[in-house]
Amino acid sequence: MHKEKEQNIIKACMRNDRTAQKALYDHFAPYMMALTLRYVGDADTAQDVVQEAFIKIFGSLHQFTAQGSLGSWVRRITLNAALEFLRSRNVFACIEDDEVMQMPTMNVSVIEKMQTDELMQLIAMLPAGYRTVFNMYAIEGYSHKEIAEQLGIQESSSRSQYIRAKMFLQKKLEKYK
Repeated sequence: MHKEKEQNIIKACMRNDRTAQKALYDHFAPYMMALTLRYVGDADTAQDVVQEAFIKIFGSLHQFTAQGSLGSWVRRITLNAALEFLRSRNVFACIEDDEVMQMPTMNVSVIEKMQTDELMQLIAMLPAGYRTVFNMYAIEGYSHKEIAEQLGIQESSSRSQYIRAKMFLQKKLEKYK
């Protein structure tokens, strides 16, 4: 979205212009749906979380500063809405401060043979705690310290959940050899 057009849409959204709100939603919703789906695991729940995120986005547009990109700002609010949803379902209660296991070497060529949607389906099969940490670390680029702070868990628990997610995925990937 062009910067000037973006600013005009933001101003119109802050005036509760429904056409502008729809334009903003239509522009970002598909991306935010994909993001949310990676975390919550099913389309209906993801749609609900995206709707909640956009309610927050429209309610706080006055806080957006043009210093960063609108897309990054929308993404951050949506990710926080997804994490808030997962915390409300207490999916991180089972994450314990276990010993970090050594991860066996993964055959990267197996992953290269897969289609993106096949890999995303495998990630969606992960238990919620594993999936959240895996997405935040491997896809979003958060550090284990940042993940621990966001989720209210130990840093070592984040590492452990990431390793377990990789082990789960490795077992599922064996059929592609």
